[in-house]
Amino acid sequence: MNADKYWLVKGAAGLGNRMQSALTGILCARLTGRRLLVDWSDHYYSGDGSNVFHRFFQCPSCSPTDEIPVTDSVVPDIWRGRLRKSIYDMREHYGGGDGAEAWPKFSVDLTNLEHHEDVAVMWTYTERVDALRGHFTGAFRGLAEMSAGAILRKSLQEDLLLHPHIRERVDEFKGNYFREKIVGVHVRYTDQRCRLWAILGKLNALLKCEPDLRIFLATDNLQIKKMFEESYARVIATPHWYSSTSGLAIHYHRGRAAPVQSGIEALIDLYLLAESDYLIIDSSSSFSYVAKLLTKAPDANVFDVGHRDPPSRRRRKLITRLMLTLGMYSWGLGLLRKVVRMQRHFSG
Repeated sequence: MNADKYWLVKGAAGLGNRMQSALTGILCARLTGRRLLVDWSDHYYSGDGSNVFHRFFQCPSCSPTDEIPVTDSVVPDIWRGRLRKSIYDMREHYGGGDGAEAWPKFSVDLTNLEHHEDVAVMWTYTERVDALRGHFTGAFRGLAEMSAGAILRKSLQEDLLLHPHIRERVDEFKGNYFREKIVGVHVRYTDQRCRLWAILGKLNALLKCEPDLRIFLATDNLQIKKMFEESYARVIATPHWYSSTSGLAIHYHRGRAAPVQSGIEALIDLYLLAESDYLIIDSSSSFSYVAKLLTKAPDANVFDVGHRDPPSRRRRKLITRLMLTLGMYSWGLGLLRKVVRMQRHFSG
């Protein structure tokens, strides 16, 4: 093991994105023999600049006592003298755009893991297991026969473990409310809007076959929550903060509760989805994709309505900004609630 060399993973965007990035980093650290560091000290989930990763997870590969080293031996070299900055600080001061445009400027190329520098820095919005396949040789040859999903699922079970305090809250809610068969439904409907009608279609079809199912709803949108509660008889959801009007994702919203608390609330929802007997999702959402990796439900009980080619992040932001500017966001959701209520009334 390269005891004095580090693989540093920076956090970006929501929990689904961060978890996929961390899982990719865990694999990179293992392939290179480097010590893993995961830095989630940015403002999205940290209110005081501390690294909240270890408040969310226990990771055998990443010690909570390890600190980011002070060194000029860094790759990419744009991070030299800036290792404690977030990806957001770096993009603001040094450009690079968003998403795919920023990635090569601020992250090592994962097809090449042979770096002599002490610290290799990476970040990504999504898992990049397939980019690492050229390194699955020798002791790691067994990974070559596994799909990306299987590799990530195994790592979630062994390397990225929910913090016991959060696990306790998941188990408490499950014990209180999951006493009957549950269908878990995730609806992302703020800056990114899932295929809601496809989700409702799957849910209605399932309820016709099993009318006694309870619905566990995980959503970032208060209007969606109200619509489900008005349209379906047996809906449960965990208590957490919602914006009443904005089309911003919760982790972007400045008016939310304490950032670390919103992260914990999201993780409770994520792991409760995984405990459901059925799962209905749109895996173009990274949160839904991770729920699909975590689920204990058999494949036949998982309904993924996701697009093969979802809209780009930039396009989603532009559409949301336009709707907010025109005052259409809340109006549109109010109309949607009425339509779904009517549909349920006439079909039920």
